[in-house]
Amino acid sequence: MLKLYDKGCSMGAIDRLRRATEGANKEISEKEKKSETLEIIKNIVKIDFCETKEENEFLEIKTKEILNLQANASIQLGKIFKEVSEKIQEDMTYCQWLELVGFNRMTALRHRRRFELFENANNDVAKEIVGSLTFREIEKIYKNLEENLTYLNTANGVLEFKKFLKEENLIESKELKKEVGLNINFEIFNNIKEKIQNVDEKRKEEIEKLLLKIEKLLKD
Repeated sequence: MLKLYDKGCSMGAIDRLRRATEGANKEISEKEKKSETLEIIKNIVKIDFCETKEENEFLEIKTKEILNLQANASIQLGKIFKEVSEKIQEDMTYCQWLELVGFNRMTALRHRRRFELFENANNDVAKEIVGSLTFREIEKIYKNLEENLTYLNTANGVLEFKKFLKEENLIESKELKKEVGLNINFEIFNNIKEKIQNVDEKRKEEIEKLLLKIEKLLKD
Protein backbone atom coordinates (compact mmCIF):
# COMPACT_ATOMS: atom_id res chain seq x y z
CA MET A 1 0.00 0.00 0.00
CA LEU A 2 2.81 2.33 0.85
CA LYS A 3 4.45 1.78 -2.52
CA LEU A 4 1.19 2.38 -4.39
CA TYR A 5 0.57 5.54 -2.36
CA ASP A 6 4.08 6.80 -3.08
CA LYS A 7 3.65 6.03 -6.74
CA GLY A 8 0.34 7.88 -6.84
CA CYS A 9 1.81 10.93 -5.16
CA SER A 10 4.79 10.83 -7.50
CA MET A 11 2.60 10.67 -10.60
CA GLY A 12 0.45 13.52 -9.30
CA ALA A 13 3.50 15.69 -8.69
CA ILE A 14 4.87 14.94 -12.16
CA ASP A 15 1.53 15.79 -13.72
CA ARG A 16 1.35 19.12 -11.87
CA LEU A 17 4.92 19.87 -12.86
CA ARG A 18 4.15 19.06 -16.50
CA ARG A 19 1.10 21.34 -16.52
CA ALA A 20 3.06 24.13 -14.84
CA THR A 21 5.89 23.76 -17.37
CA GLU A 22 3.48 23.83 -20.32
CA GLY A 23 1.83 26.94 -18.91
CA ALA A 24 5.18 28.66 -18.44
CA ASN A 25 6.32 27.71 -21.95
CA LYS A 26 3.07 29.04 -23.39
CA GLU A 27 3.49 32.32 -21.52
CA ILE A 28 7.10 32.68 -22.71
CA SER A 29 6.05 31.90 -26.28
CA GLU A 30 3.34 34.58 -26.17
CA LYS A 31 5.79 37.14 -24.79
CA GLU A 32 8.30 36.29 -27.51
CA LYS A 33 5.65 36.76 -30.20
CA LYS A 34 4.76 40.17 -28.78
CA SER A 35 8.40 41.22 -28.71
CA GLU A 36 9.13 40.00 -32.25
CA THR A 37 10.38 42.67 -34.62
CA LEU A 38 7.65 43.83 -36.96
CA GLU A 39 8.56 43.61 -40.63
CA ILE A 40 7.95 47.27 -41.36
CA ILE A 41 10.54 47.53 -44.13
CA LYS A 42 9.55 45.08 -46.86
CA ASN A 43 11.37 46.45 -49.91
CA ILE A 44 15.06 47.27 -50.21
CA VAL A 45 17.43 47.98 -53.07
CA LYS A 46 18.99 45.00 -54.81
CA ILE A 47 22.54 44.24 -53.66
CA ASP A 48 25.18 43.26 -56.19
CA PHE A 49 28.39 43.38 -54.18
CA CYS A 50 29.34 39.71 -54.38
CA GLU A 51 30.14 37.31 -57.19
CA THR A 52 27.42 34.80 -56.29
CA LYS A 53 23.67 35.29 -56.19
CA GLU A 54 23.51 33.40 -52.91
CA GLU A 55 25.82 35.86 -51.14
CA ASN A 56 23.97 38.88 -52.51
CA GLU A 57 20.63 37.47 -51.38
CA PHE A 58 22.12 36.76 -47.94
CA LEU A 59 23.24 40.40 -47.65
CA GLU A 60 19.78 41.59 -48.72
CA ILE A 61 18.19 39.50 -45.95
CA LYS A 62 20.58 40.86 -43.33
CA THR A 63 20.11 44.42 -44.61
CA LYS A 64 16.36 44.08 -44.23
CA GLU A 65 16.80 42.68 -40.72
CA ILE A 66 18.95 45.67 -39.70
CA LEU A 67 16.58 48.22 -41.24
CA ASN A 68 13.62 46.65 -39.46
CA LEU A 69 15.49 46.58 -36.15
CA GLN A 70 16.32 50.28 -36.54
CA ALA A 71 12.75 51.20 -37.52
CA ASN A 72 11.22 49.18 -34.67
CA ALA A 73 13.69 50.59 -32.15
CA SER A 74 12.96 54.18 -33.20
CA ILE A 75 9.20 53.63 -33.02
CA GLN A 76 9.39 51.92 -29.62
CA LEU A 77 11.66 54.66 -28.28
CA GLY A 78 9.21 57.26 -29.58
CA LYS A 79 6.37 55.48 -27.79
CA ILE A 80 8.29 55.54 -24.50
CA PHE A 81 9.33 59.19 -24.88
CA LYS A 82 5.73 60.20 -25.64
CA GLU A 83 4.39 58.30 -22.62
CA VAL A 84 6.96 59.88 -20.30
CA SER A 85 6.53 63.42 -21.67
CA GLU A 86 2.75 63.14 -21.20
CA LYS A 87 3.10 61.74 -17.67
CA ILE A 88 5.86 64.06 -16.46
CA GLN A 89 4.62 67.62 -16.84
CA GLU A 90 7.69 69.27 -15.32
CA ASP A 91 9.97 70.15 -18.22
CA MET A 92 13.18 70.15 -16.18
CA THR A 93 12.42 66.68 -14.79
CA TYR A 94 11.81 65.32 -18.29
CA CYS A 95 15.12 66.75 -19.52
CA GLN A 96 16.98 65.32 -16.51
CA TRP A 97 15.47 61.91 -17.20
CA LEU A 98 16.47 62.10 -20.87
CA GLU A 99 20.03 62.87 -19.83
CA LEU A 100 19.94 59.91 -17.44
CA VAL A 101 18.95 57.48 -20.24
CA GLY A 102 21.46 58.98 -22.68
CA PHE A 103 19.26 61.03 -25.04
CA ASN A 104 18.98 64.74 -25.76
CA ARG A 105 15.65 66.47 -26.16
CA MET A 106 15.81 66.90 -29.92
CA THR A 107 16.62 63.24 -30.59
CA ALA A 108 13.76 62.18 -28.28
CA LEU A 109 11.40 64.51 -30.14
CA ARG A 110 12.39 62.98 -33.49
CA HIS A 111 11.70 59.47 -32.21
CA ARG A 112 8.34 60.65 -30.81
CA ARG A 113 7.39 62.14 -34.14
CA ARG A 114 8.21 58.91 -35.97
CA PHE A 115 6.00 57.03 -33.51
CA GLU A 116 3.17 59.54 -34.01
CA LEU A 117 3.45 59.24 -37.79
CA PHE A 118 3.45 55.44 -37.48
CA GLU A 119 0.28 55.63 -35.39
CA ASN A 120 -1.37 57.76 -38.09
CA ALA A 121 -0.26 55.49 -40.96
CA ASN A 122 -3.38 53.61 -42.07
CA ASN A 123 -1.80 51.01 -44.37
CA ASP A 124 1.34 48.87 -44.72
CA VAL A 125 2.87 51.09 -47.43
CA ALA A 126 2.52 54.18 -45.23
CA LYS A 127 4.06 52.32 -42.29
CA GLU A 128 7.00 51.24 -44.44
CA ILE A 129 7.49 54.85 -45.52
CA VAL A 130 7.51 56.03 -41.89
CA GLY A 131 10.04 53.34 -40.97
CA SER A 132 12.28 54.41 -43.86
CA LEU A 133 12.25 58.15 -43.18
CA THR A 134 15.35 60.04 -42.07
CA PHE A 135 15.00 62.46 -39.17
CA ARG A 136 15.40 65.37 -41.60
CA GLU A 137 12.52 64.07 -43.70
CA ILE A 138 10.37 63.72 -40.58
CA GLU A 139 11.04 67.38 -39.79
CA LYS A 140 9.92 68.32 -43.32
CA ILE A 141 6.65 66.43 -42.82
CA TYR A 142 5.91 68.34 -39.63
CA LYS A 143 6.28 71.67 -41.39
CA ASN A 144 3.02 70.90 -43.21
CA LEU A 145 1.71 67.97 -41.20
CA GLU A 146 -1.92 67.74 -42.29
CA GLU A 147 -1.25 67.80 -46.03
CA ASN A 148 1.79 65.52 -45.79
CA LEU A 149 -0.13 62.97 -43.70
CA THR A 150 -2.79 62.80 -46.39
CA TYR A 151 -0.16 62.17 -49.05
CA LEU A 152 1.62 59.66 -46.80
CA ASN A 153 -1.51 57.53 -46.55
CA THR A 154 -2.14 57.61 -50.30
CA ALA A 155 1.44 57.18 -51.58
CA ASN A 156 2.31 54.10 -53.62
CA GLY A 157 5.78 53.59 -52.20
CA VAL A 158 8.78 54.90 -50.29
CA LEU A 159 10.60 56.43 -53.28
CA GLU A 160 7.47 58.21 -54.50
CA PHE A 161 6.89 59.84 -51.10
CA LYS A 162 10.55 60.81 -50.65
CA LYS A 163 10.51 62.44 -54.09
CA PHE A 164 7.36 64.34 -53.11
CA LEU A 165 9.05 65.62 -49.94
CA LYS A 166 12.14 66.69 -51.88
CA GLU A 167 10.11 68.59 -54.47
CA GLU A 168 7.99 70.21 -51.76
CA ASN A 169 11.14 71.33 -49.97
CA LEU A 170 12.51 72.89 -53.17
CA ILE A 171 9.27 74.86 -53.59
CA GLU A 172 9.47 76.05 -49.98
CA SER A 173 13.11 77.13 -50.47
CA LYS A 174 12.23 79.16 -53.59
CA GLU A 175 9.31 80.82 -51.83
CA LEU A 176 11.50 81.62 -48.84
CA LYS A 177 14.15 83.22 -51.07
CA LYS A 178 11.43 85.22 -52.81
CA GLU A 179 10.05 86.44 -49.47
CA VAL A 180 13.51 87.40 -48.25
CA GLY A 181 14.09 89.41 -51.41
CA LEU A 182 10.80 91.28 -51.05
CA ASN A 183 11.41 92.06 -47.39
CA ILE A 184 14.71 93.87 -47.96
CA ASN A 185 14.34 97.61 -47.44
CA PHE A 186 16.62 99.01 -50.14
CA GLU A 187 15.81 102.59 -49.13
CA ILE A 188 18.26 102.37 -46.24
CA PHE A 189 21.06 102.37 -48.83
CA ASN A 190 20.03 105.78 -50.17
CA ASN A 191 22.73 108.38 -49.44
CA ILE A 192 24.73 105.67 -47.69
CA LYS A 193 28.00 107.57 -48.09
CA GLU A 194 26.68 110.50 -46.08
CA LYS A 195 25.13 108.19 -43.48
CA ILE A 196 28.43 106.42 -42.87
CA GLN A 197 30.11 109.73 -42.04
CA ASN A 198 27.77 110.17 -39.06
CA VAL A 199 28.67 106.93 -37.26
CA ASP A 200 31.59 106.19 -34.96
CA GLU A 201 34.83 104.61 -36.18
CA LYS A 202 34.02 101.12 -34.91
CA ARG A 203 30.74 101.01 -36.85
CA LYS A 204 32.45 102.44 -39.92
CA GLU A 205 34.84 99.49 -39.92
CA GLU A 206 31.98 96.98 -39.57
CA ILE A 207 29.98 98.66 -42.37
CA GLU A 208 33.05 98.69 -44.64
CA LYS A 209 33.59 94.94 -44.09
CA LEU A 210 29.96 94.17 -44.86
CA LEU A 211 29.89 96.36 -47.98
CA LEU A 212 33.05 94.71 -49.29
CA LYS A 213 31.46 91.32 -48.70
CA ILE A 214 28.28 92.39 -50.54
CA GLU A 215 30.36 93.71 -53.40
CA LYS A 216 32.24 90.42 -53.67
CA LEU A 217 29.04 88.38 -53.63
CA LEU A 218 27.47 90.49 -56.37
CA LYS A 219 30.56 90.13 -58.55
CA ASP A 220 30.60 86.34 -58.09
